[in-house]
Amino acid sequence: MKIKINNKILINILLSFYALSMFLDLHIFYNSISTLIRALFISFMFIIVIINQGNFKEKKYFIIYGLIILFYILAHHLNALNFKSLVPGNFDYNFISECLYFYKMLTNVLLFYIIYKLNIRYKDIRNYLKVVILFMCLSIIIGDILRLSYTAYNFNFTTIPIYKWFALEQYDFMAGSSKGFFHMTNQIVAIFLLYLPIICYEAFKEKKVSNYFLMLAIVLSMLMIGNRLAIYGTILELTFITVIYFLINLKKKINLLFYIFNALLICGIFMVIPHSPLAMRNVYYEAIYNNQPVEFVNKKNMGQGYTEYEKSSDPLLKQFAEKEIDSLFTLESYPYQYDRAFWENILKEDTTLTGNARFIETAMVKRVKDINHNFMDNWFGLTYTRVMHIFNIERDFLMQFYSLGLIGSILFLGFYLVAFIYIGLKILFALRTKFNEKNIALLTGSFVVLIAAYFSGNLLNSISIIIPLTFIISILINEVRVKKTKGAKEKILGFDVSTASEKEIVSTLFQNLDQKLFVVNINPFIILDHYKRREQQKIFNEQLVQIPDGEGIVLLSKLRGGHIKKRIAGIDLMLDVCQKSCEKQNKIFLYGAKEGVALKTQKALEKKYPQINIVGTCHGYQKEKDVIKEINKSKAEILFVALGSPLQEDFILKNKDKLKTVHLLIPVGGSFDVISGSLKRAPKLLQKLKLEWLYRMILEPKRFKGIGRLGKFIFLGIIYNDE
Repeated sequence: MKIKINNKILINILLSFYALSMFLDLHIFYNSISTLIRALFISFMFIIVIINQGNFKEKKYFIIYGLIILFYILAHHLNALNFKSLVPGNFDYNFISECLYFYKMLTNVLLFYIIYKLNIRYKDIRNYLKVVILFMCLSIIIGDILRLSYTAYNFNFTTIPIYKWFALEQYDFMAGSSKGFFHMTNQIVAIFLLYLPIICYEAFKEKKVSNYFLMLAIVLSMLMIGNRLAIYGTILELTFITVIYFLINLKKKINLLFYIFNALLICGIFMVIPHSPLAMRNVYYEAIYNNQPVEFVNKKNMGQGYTEYEKSSDPLLKQFAEKEIDSLFTLESYPYQYDRAFWENILKEDTTLTGNARFIETAMVKRVKDINHNFMDNWFGLTYTRVMHIFNIERDFLMQFYSLGLIGSILFLGFYLVAFIYIGLKILFALRTKFNEKNIALLTGSFVVLIAAYFSGNLLNSISIIIPLTFIISILINEVRVKKTKGAKEKILGFDVSTASEKEIVSTLFQNLDQKLFVVNINPFIILDHYKRREQQKIFNEQLVQIPDGEGIVLLSKLRGGHIKKRIAGIDLMLDVCQKSCEKQNKIFLYGAKEGVALKTQKALEKKYPQINIVGTCHGYQKEKDVIKEINKSKAEILFVALGSPLQEDFILKNKDKLKTVHLLIPVGGSFDVISGSLKRAPKLLQKLKLEWLYRMILEPKRFKGIGRLGKFIFLGIIYNDE
């Protein structure tokens, strides 16, 4: 049973969910219920999409994948029952919690499939993304200035806003950091790192104040957060994007504003760093490593548990206090009294290691795994609930290895590896077309987040990161999988002509609607008119699609052993584009023909395609400037021009850059007359016999003089060397 829902509606629902999902990352909403809500929504969308659009092969693969997951869960559970530990609390294991974790981790694959099948592209998400970024930045910046923001390290309010940093020589780095009203600092930092290269791309592409404002807002927010990942990650991304954009645009006009602005941002960061919470944190830990007193940091706010250490007469606890080892580790996560030997060995380590929480987190979990001494833990893990009960290791991949084992890590995180291999190969084998600014931005943010996940943790097991990261990776896959190259083309008298099918051409057009596309109709007469005009020929060949709109083209191709199998009539292409436009409700404008014909064409198309979105019409005898004004006012995305050749091609080439919102321009000759009923098309039989040209000659005898030109075209085409 299929649930018929328009793709445009599904896309809008999904993108709205993507934007609103950020609100659930606020501290007041951040809990297991909000996570479950998001996972259930993604599952619901997945079911609709796979029922509605999934083919047999895709459904079969998902069934196989689901069965593998079920077998893994069973083996994982059986392995979990075989467990021993020195610490009684380590035995806690909850199968329901474990399954909910698996369910959450599966959302990346489900979400990818939804985005893939709906063919969501970068142009669809860019405005939603900007709204999300603006909300995040304002939360942090305004919260910090008004001292209403949580600190990056706990849920106390910041007391040292950014404007006070420069007046203090030393201050409590926690009190000077801000994460807005969000729950997890590392997750917010990761989202900023994911989006910063994309906003850089927007600023590079369009010199809008809003783009540069968002870049500045992200940098300011990262400085306020003030941890290493935020500041060093920002410097790394800004530097990389600036350098790589400069290198790939050496032979093009330089966007001087972009490079100057980026340079100023990087310099500004280095100037602020000495006054930032990051510098104060470094001062604090440097003092600890050198056994010097630290008075400017409130240690009680760090949860160090000095009171517990001081109350005890046990010499081991005194050493914990001296080494600044958090009591959360020694008294709660892995209590020292059950395994003194382990903690005595930890105390023998260098202070630079014992002062590193991630070192101790990993060491505790590794100790539990060693004590359990079960080889199957390598394959199926200790379980997520047990590892979390010990401590949430702040290193993704390592956390999943200990929790899920090697098999589980591959099943639940393998998507990211497979995705990056696919993306890498697609870009590698089409460097000239796919190694572009947009794809670099999407790839940079995604890659940096995955690297950050290993060094900072708490990212890949959080739905707050799974959703935006999967969105960007999936959209990047959609960007690199489309045929952005000219594809299979055949040269005829110096002109490129597509050998692709009509269906493939329509698909290519809609997959590249973020570009300005001019569909060139190639017929014998257009070639004869322009084959000596190299500049015109170059312009036509630069376009993405050149359709073989003439039986003479097909005939010559066959005579020369070419691959053009079928003529693609302008009217057929127009109807296919109209039908395809209904999926995303693309706005269409009709221009040309005699007065009243375009309006009749609109009504005929609306009757044929009830969901079509035609936003305006103009007949072919209106003033050009008025036509352009009307098209821009309508905000049309697709423009059909029916002026006849060469007037329609000349109009498009002259005015395409003036049409602000139009991305697809298609010359259609006399198609309006046929669609509106003003002129009859050749009977189906004559169309199948490829004699439509003869029918039109009978109706319009003046066309008979074209037979001589057609003979000239065939002759020139045979003797002309197109190599």
